[in-house]
Amino acid sequence: MIRAVIFDLDGTLIQTEVLKAESYARAMFTLTAGHVPKEQTMGVFDRFVGLSRQEVVHGLATHFRSELQAALGESNMATLGEALIEKRLEIYHGILDNEELLSRHFCSNTLGLFHRLGQEGKTRVLATMSHLPEARKVTTAMGIFGDFDLICTRDDVENGKPAPDIYLKVQEHFGLKTEEFLVIEDSVNGIKAAQNAGMPVFAVTNAITRKSVHDCKLLPSEFVVDDLTQLEARVIAFITNGSLQKE
Repeated sequence: MIRAVIFDLDGTLIQTEVLKAESYARAMFTLTAGHVPKEQTMGVFDRFVGLSRQEVVHGLATHFRSELQAALGESNMATLGEALIEKRLEIYHGILDNEELLSRHFCSNTLGLFHRLGQEGKTRVLATMSHLPEARKVTTAMGIFGDFDLICTRDDVENGKPAPDIYLKVQEHFGLKTEEFLVIEDSVNGIKAAQNAGMPVFAVTNAITRKSVHDCKLLPSEFVVDDLTQLEARVIAFITNGSLQKE
């Protein structure tokens, strides 16, 4: 029996994966004096979705190392990463301060599921690789910050997704069996983290994650939701029946 539902944040409750990708792309374009077009960064960003900030920065800085070195006159990877983090956070925090912009990226269908689960008395948890200040700002803008029974962020665990640490921390907090949790994720790394923790998981896809989620073949098709209008019905059916019919 499912007693608690764990939601990822970025790309699941709000399409901040798109906004994060844009902030990294703009930062890379600026730091390389235009030698890395924004489309080029966006084109490789999907492989880093679901990872922590440090891991994303390391991946992008490694991928575009030669362009960053040429533009910044610096070869030390740590220094290149720090420059990328600083510029990207400057851009991203400006985005997070724009509540009107954020509101256009709310995932209304996932939010509908979130509110229905609350009405039905299910425990609702946030487990995100965002850091707490960002998670608090985003969920406050969404009006749901105080509705979670527990919030776990990258600040609470040693290893980020796809390691299972964040989900096992949630399990430890509530003292339930892993099969009593259900995870809602959007990325391959998030799916792997939930599966590594032994928890059932639904994937909600978006423009950035859809191809990689399907290509990884980690989930049966009935647990991959491309049309988010079907999300609530599928999740409630799984919670009620313990299984889903194959499509």
